[in-house]
Amino acid sequence: MKKHLEYTDAISNKFWEIELKGKTINICYGRIGIENPATQNKVFASTDLAKKYYEKKLREKINKGYH
Repeated sequence: MKKHLEYTDAISNKFWEIELKGKTINICYGRIGIENPATQNKVFASTDLAKKYYEKKLREKINKGYH
């Protein structure tokens, strides 16, 4: 599962992307248009833990105003 979100206001123009592959979570984020966005990779003990983390992070970003 992969989800791409963006946040834009008078000051910010940024994106956040999360991808779930089995037990691995890949997160990529930064300002829209930059060449080398920041990335994070996390490996969990089980697919259930990874899915819970994916859903938690996605919910956090949506609550902050990303769409």
